[in-house]
This record gives sequence, C-alpha cells and structure tokens, in this order.
Amino acid sequence: MSSHTPKPKFTWHYYMMGLGAFAGLVALTLLAWSALVSAVAFIIVSHPVLRLTGALRLVFLVVFAVMYVFSFPSIELIQAKMMR
Repeated sequence: MSSHTPKPKFTWHYYMMGLGAFAGLVALTLLAWSALVSAVAFIIVSHPVLRLTGALRLVFLVVFAVMYVFSFPSIELIQAKMMR
C-alpha cells in the first residue's frame, strides 16, 4: 500500500460488526446455533459496503438483535452446561 492511498473512514459500522462478532462468540460458547446465525446476520447487515438506507438498516439490525436475545436456551440449560 503506497503512502498516497487514502485510508478508509472508521465509522460506526465497524463498531456494530465488532459487537456482532462478540455476540457470535458468546453464542458459540453456549452452542446456541440460532443465536450464532443471528449474530452473523447482524455482522453482514452492519457491513459498510451494503447500500441500505438508514431506516432499513436500522430495522434489520433491531430485528436481528431481538432474534439473538430470544434464541438462547433457558437459563437452567445454560447453568447445566457451565457446571459440566
């Protein structure tokens, strides 16, 4: 990369992608596969290359975040996994 190449802007998209990656790792740790799929979809929708309008992207992000929260197993199953 030459010194004259402009650096890409670091925008909020990358923070959302990082949050989605963290959420994916949490889901993978608990083997919550549907939560993992929601987290990966969150990462994909957050990518700045996608040309979604502001409201449409926000709707998709909220939908995938809600799906992520409700796709985890019950607390008893999580505690049983952690006690093994």
